[in-house]
Order: sequence, then C-alpha cells, then structure tokens
Amino acid sequence: MEVNEFIQRYTAGENNFTGAMLAGIDLVGGDLIGIILHKANLQKANFTFCYLSRANFSNANLEESNFSGANLNQSNFTDANLHRCEFHGAILQKADMRGAQLSLANLLDANLIEVDFRSADLSNANLKGACMRGANLRLQKRGKPTNLQGANLDKTDMKYVDLQGVNLKGASLVGANLADANFRHGLLTGADLTQANLKGASLTDVDLTGVKLIGANLSNAKMERANLTDADLTMANLENATMPDVKLIRANLIQANLSFARLNRVDLSRANLYGGILRNASLMEVFFARTNLTSADLTNANLIGADLSSANVTGVNFEGAIMPDGQVYH
Repeated sequence: MEVNEFIQRYTAGENNFTGAMLAGIDLVGGDLIGIILHKANLQKANFTFCYLSRANFSNANLEESNFSGANLNQSNFTDANLHRCEFHGAILQKADMRGAQLSLANLLDANLIEVDFRSADLSNANLKGACMRGANLRLQKRGKPTNLQGANLDKTDMKYVDLQGVNLKGASLVGANLADANFRHGLLTGADLTQANLKGASLTDVDLTGVKLIGANLSNAKMERANLTDADLTMANLENATMPDVKLIRANLIQANLSFARLNRVDLSRANLYGGILRNASLMEVFFARTNLTSADLTNANLIGADLSSANVTGVNFEGAIMPDGQVYH
C-alpha cells in the first residue's frame, strides 16, 4: 500500500489496516488516534510526534521504527517486534507491552507510568531517566520473566514497581529510585546499583552475587536469604534492614551503616567490614570466619552464638555488646 492511499483511506474514515504492508512509511506529526495496525509490517516507519493514543500495534513488525515524542497512551503493543525502536521522550502511559520484543530499544526519558511489561524482552534497552511508576513487570503464571538483562536504568523512577522474578542480570541502575520496589525471587547478579535508593525495598530470596551497591540506600529493606556474595556495599546505608540468613561471603562493607540491622545467622566469612557501623545490630549466630572488623563500631550489638574466633577485631568498639558467651562487654 502506498502512503498516499493509506492517508486517503484513513482520512475517509477507514480505521482497520490489519496486515497492511507499510514498511518505511513517514507519518511525522500525524493524527492516528485509535488506528488498528494489527500484524502490519511497519519496519523502519517514522511516527515521530504522532498522536497514537489507543492505537493497536499488536503482533506488528515495527523493527527500527521511530516513535520519538509520540503520544501512545493506552496503545497496544502486545507481542509486537520493537527491536531497536526509538521512543525517546514518548508518552506510553498505560500502554500494553506484554510479550513485546524491545531489545536494544531506546526509551530515554519516556513516560512509562503504569505500562504492562509482563514477559517483555527489554534486554540491553535504554530506559535512562524514564518514569516507570506503577509499571507491571511481575512474573505471571505460566509466563516467562520480563527480561531487563544488560538494560540501562540509570536514574529511572521505579518507586513501588513490582519487579518480582525479573531478570536484571548485569543491568545498570545507577542512581535509580527503587524505594519500596519488589524484587522478590529476581536475578540481579552483576548489576550496578551505585547510589540507588532501595529504601524499604523487598529483596527477599534475590540473587545479588557480585552486585555494586556503593553508597546505596537500603534502610528498612527486607533481604531475607538474599545472596550478596562478592557484593560491593562500600558506605551503603543498611540501617534497620532485615537480613537473616543472608550470604555476605567476601562482601565489601567498608564504612557501611548496619545500625539496628537484623543479621542473625548471616555468613560474613572473609567479608570486609573495616570501619563498619553495627551499633545495636542483631548478630546472633553470625559466622565471622576471617572477617575484617578493624575499627568497626559494635556498640550494644547482640553477638550471642556468633563465631569471632578467626575475625580481625583490631580497634573494634564492643562497648555494651552482648558477647558470644552471653556476657556484656565493658
């Protein structure tokens, strides 16, 4: 179908273009609200600044198409091919992206509020600065997990977002707002969460092996049974975090704040807690095998049943702490 024919038919009131062959079409600034392009071939199409609210692109081929600055509120992209698509600054509020292929797509500064991304492939996509509040990325029954492996989510706003079961392996979330987000059963190995806000986030049963959490805010976070082996938590804020049965083997916790944190039965073998703040922390039955606690502050900490036999405790402040044998240190 030629571009002129398409425009004439649409102008005349025709709305359904299911299966249309419109590869390379240029519709910059067009008013296409509610148009149906189900299963259409729109590869390398140009929809820059178009009005496409409630448009239906389900199962369409939109590879390398350009939607920069477009209004796509409540649009339908289920199972669409959006590989390498451009969505810079686009408005996609409440769009349906379930099962969409968005690998290497550019969603820089896009409005992704309440978008449904369940089972979507966003591997290596650029979501830097995007607003994703209320977005749904939760693993659905009998569905595949949303894939954000290697994605750029720096400074993304994902407060309260449900990321349960999501694959964020190797993703960059530097400075991202992830307060109260749910990562339960997710995969974050090798991810970079430097300076991220994870206050109150749920990281229960999450694999965080090798993750960077330098200067991150994890206060009041729930991290039961999380795996933080080889993680870098230098100067991280873990005040009042819930962390029983966590693995922190070889973790870097230099000058980290663990005041009032609950770390019962945690494995801190070979971890570096130099200058760490553990005031009033619950450290019952913690395994400190060859742990570096040099200059750490354990004032009023509870260490009942902890194994400190091979730990480096040079310069540690144990004032008021309950020692492994139950005696209070003075």
